[in-house]
Amino acid sequence: MSEAARTAVPEAHCRELKMPTVRRSYPELVRRATHDGWDYEEFLVQLLEAEVLARRDSTVERLLRQARFPDVKTLDQLDWEALRGVERPQLAQLAACDYLESGEDVVIAGPIGTGKTHLAIALGVEAARRRHRVAFIRAADLVRDLIEARDELTLSRLHQRYLRVALLVVDELGFVPFERAGGELLVPIALKPDH
Repeated sequence: MSEAARTAVPEAHCRELKMPTVRRSYPELVRRATHDGWDYEEFLVQLLEAEVLARRDSTVERLLRQARFPDVKTLDQLDWEALRGVERPQLAQLAACDYLESGEDVVIAGPIGTGKTHLAIALGVEAARRRHRVAFIRAADLVRDLIEARDELTLSRLHQRYLRVALLVVDELGFVPFERAGGELLVPIALKPDH
């Protein structure tokens, strides 16, 4: 097989199999494998690992974009002085996202300026990193969307959209007053049934 064919065939197969990282990594990994004397299994493991890691990263990036966080905040950035009433072991347990599997709700309450939104976003980021679908919305915006959907007769479609996420972060719930009709529409979203 000619050198051109040896390059073109794997590239064509990678395109067909939709393996862009393997396609990009292949030439460099071939050089490293040849130089370092890797066996076939080591070469294959390195090649597939590059693809898997790139896909995981891509999935997390997509989930973070879809979550629509106002800013991406992480647990590492928490101000522990402002955050009172939350212990590190408790936060580590929440970061593991077991509450999503068991269908439990998490309510973060406290005075203004204590880091509730930062904490909620950071937990949402952790969930996205574990490849869970997350949606972030402020309570007033959610109520507005629910009222508009009710008026446009698309409420069930909006409910279905929120049922597809594993974690719905509703920020500023209780800080912004809304009419009774908005509260009544909000209850079915907040009391999401288990799947």
